[in-house]
Amino acid sequence: MKSIRIVIGLILLSAVSIGFQGCATGFRAANSGVTTKANFLIGRLTPRTTFSAEEVICFYVSVTWADVNQEPGWEVVAWNWYKDGKLVGHRENDRAYFKGAPNTRHVMQPASALGTGHFRAECMINGGRVAAAEFEIK
Repeated sequence: MKSIRIVIGLILLSAVSIGFQGCATGFRAANSGVTTKANFLIGRLTPRTTFSAEEVICFYVSVTWADVNQEPGWEVVAWNWYKDGKLVGHRENDRAYFKGAPNTRHVMQPASALGTGHFRAECMINGGRVAAAEFEIK
């Protein structure tokens, strides 16, 4: 009887380990910030803290994970925009495919759509915050 339980336990353990193959953990930002769309498109990832209402803001995050030899696959990425602590914008991609680290993701938002004031943007992967940036629109 004891050997049957051991065999069943080993089978269950094998099934769980097979289910977790390809799962990556420990998502974190290798680099992140907000810049203009124009800067982002030419590869100038220099973070800014002030924007005019005429600019398009690009929030970028270069994501990496604990074991870069693994391919995380499909993940849920959410972008939240806050004005004075209040959520004023949200975008979600529930089918973001991650392969190869670092993996750069971005979202763009016209500053005019947000208005003027103090803002914070954050990037979430599977519900965990990987990056945030604060900025002003004047």
